[in-house]
Amino acid sequence: MVHARGVDELLPIGEFSERCGLSPKVLRNYAAAGLLTPAAVDRNTGYRFYGTQQLDEARTIALLRQAGVPLRDIACFLKSPTPEWLDQRERDLDVDVIARRRALESVRMHIGSIVDPIQVPTTRQRQLGRTYVTLLTAVAASDIGRVRESNQDACLVDEDLFVVADGMGVRGEIASLLAVEVLRASVGAMRTSASLVEACREANHAVWRRAETDPELAGMGTTLTAIGVVAGTGGETLAVVNVGDSRAYLIQGGAALCITTDDSLVGDLVRAGELTESEARIHPQRSILTKALGVGPDVLPHLVQVDPAPGDRLLLCTDGLFNELEEGEIGSVLSSVKDPNEAAAELVRLANSRGGSDNVSVVVVDIARPPESLPE
Repeated sequence: MVHARGVDELLPIGEFSERCGLSPKVLRNYAAAGLLTPAAVDRNTGYRFYGTQQLDEARTIALLRQAGVPLRDIACFLKSPTPEWLDQRERDLDVDVIARRRALESVRMHIGSIVDPIQVPTTRQRQLGRTYVTLLTAVAASDIGRVRESNQDACLVDEDLFVVADGMGVRGEIASLLAVEVLRASVGAMRTSASLVEACREANHAVWRRAETDPELAGMGTTLTAIGVVAGTGGETLAVVNVGDSRAYLIQGGAALCITTDDSLVGDLVRAGELTESEARIHPQRSILTKALGVGPDVLPHLVQVDPAPGDRLLLCTDGLFNELEEGEIGSVLSSVKDPNEAAAELVRLANSRGGSDNVSVVVVDIARPPESLPE
């Protein structure tokens, strides 16, 4: 027998299994993964022995497996066990549960004959800019479209944070929901442009890690575009981050100005002057992305700052909208339909009337002065 400890310290695999609660088969599988390697192995019989000091490690591994932690992550934890690591896993678990629940809600929504958009209104009084108080009113609308079998888009209208995401892959709805929830959980209470960018990177890492550890989710990813109220010079302002080809528009004077950068093949061609926007909308390779959340361990989002004025309107949308409607049409709707609920519903209706070839999601954010009764 070969071992590094005294014989009195060793337990046969059967006894060790009974005392730690892990079956011999599980112990062998863990050893193959580099966890709980036997303290000694009989050269003649191959029989395994474990040290009594390994019982605590075995119980720790069993508890982490009950929490759904992958074996390779457990190996990292055992090398450097810290409360901070456990705190992060707990946060990840909370986000994952939320994402799964929302995915089930989406399934419930789409097994019926749902045509009307989902609308989630919010109203916030904020100090934006240096001299005036404005009122933010936002509403989200999402629809499966006329062709797709499921809706892989996700929207968020939260306190001072507005998001759209367009999932891709077999389980794209998981990617988009997870990205939105991680972004919301990671951005923190004291929002800055830097924290919004970092939260987007956290969302990317969460989607990538989930796809890497679950074979059924391999290849999933998502776009993400978000507007957040952030601390700026002399007061609060708006910051926009995006990865992929979901867009943000600023509507001023009847025109819709795209303020995000499309991470797509056709986006590159448009910027190079080789395609027009109209040609890009019908290009056969318009769905090919050059950057998305979840395709790698890290990503660098685009960031722009918006200095809003009363009367401005902002739009977040997935490509199911702008692949069906020209920017002039989008600007016309958002300039002529004053009620944000009606504007969001009209955009979705128009996209579906043009074919509805993809899921379509929009978030309309209005910026206005509050009533005279509110303090300046």
